[in-house]
Amino acid sequence: MPDDSRTLTAPPERPSFAMPALPRPALGKRETFIGFVRDEASAALLHECLAGRIPNDNRVHVVDFRASLEILAAMTTPEVVLVDLSGEAQPVNAIMDLAEMVEEGTVVLAVGEHQSINFYRTVTKGMGVREYLQKPLTSEAVARNFLPCFAAGGAPPAAAQARGGRMAAVAGTRGGVGTTTIAVNLAWYIATELRRHTTLLDGALNNGTVGLHLNLPPSRGLTAVLEAPERVDGLLLERSMQDAADRLHVLAGMEELERNAAFSAESAVKFIQLIRGRYNFAVADAGARLEPFARDLLFNAQQRIIVMDPSMISVRNLERLATLPGGSAQAPRPLLVLNRAGAPGGLAQSYMEQTMGLRFDAVIPDLPRIVPRSTQLGTPAAALRGPFRDGIAALAKAVGEVHFSG
Repeated sequence: MPDDSRTLTAPPERPSFAMPALPRPALGKRETFIGFVRDEASAALLHECLAGRIPNDNRVHVVDFRASLEILAAMTTPEVVLVDLSGEAQPVNAIMDLAEMVEEGTVVLAVGEHQSINFYRTVTKGMGVREYLQKPLTSEAVARNFLPCFAAGGAPPAAAQARGGRMAAVAGTRGGVGTTTIAVNLAWYIATELRRHTTLLDGALNNGTVGLHLNLPPSRGLTAVLEAPERVDGLLLERSMQDAADRLHVLAGMEELERNAAFSAESAVKFIQLIRGRYNFAVADAGARLEPFARDLLFNAQQRIIVMDPSMISVRNLERLATLPGGSAQAPRPLLVLNRAGAPGGLAQSYMEQTMGLRFDAVIPDLPRIVPRSTQLGTPAAALRGPFRDGIAALAKAVGEVHFSG
């Protein structure tokens, strides 16, 4: 980082880096440190700075980031790992790939070419990286920012046991705007195309349709988890999930209409924390009716996504949705999606944006043949190349940029 940003200190509470939900190699004796950099000059400087402080295992390899992942995948992760993000076009995605290769409790240090303070704050506050330095490295910067991590024995703060996976909650400005369609396809795209371990949650416990969109049978899994907070653990969560794709898992409820699920706000928070601890992404369908559990999802999400159609009702209801309170970790503004753009009799996109004083983050055209057919068949419309998939891809990109750039 530049001199004016190196003095930034990460907050006392930060997410853990590793992803305990994934199978890991059997743990052996953990070495203290391993480092990976792309250039000889950085390797030489690190060897010099670490000499005498890490006896017997001062190892710094000169390889690119992808090679470092292969090395880490085949070994017991040392207590401290240093990686070089130089040359990675999507460094945030690279960090998430790294999270799948290290054991829980690992201290991760990073270097790279990115000098944005927003990037620094993102990786250190939100993604579990202990410290990040911009290249070229200097002995002073390494001593001031990296060496204290070894002096502390490599142990992360106690609060680091809660991992910081991201959750986006999708809400609609009115019924029928396509909230569930957008939520399902966004989750599918992130899991299948971006290859992130993703869970899809249904905020409607009695009449949700998330499972139907993916041709999954009705399930009481979500309600069972919410109603038994004392039993909520990884095993119960895994048994309640339904597999929809290689990296996509669905948790939905289908209670009798006359039955109200008995759960507390505390159990909802515990459930959400557990989800975030086991998945890179969670996409929640909060719907338009904003049932109690849907409100919990909206409040605790890191990002809200509001789906609108080209109608004046959507424009008027946007303000009401935007004023709902959110948690302290929530992005300051929601992402806006215009669905069914260009539908006959609908408002023009330019008029809507002028009226709202906001621009849409993703626009999906009206596709009266493709989308309903995909829904009826229980297959994601985003699996087909075309304008719908392009709109979902734009939304996925916006989700990543907002989550990890500010």
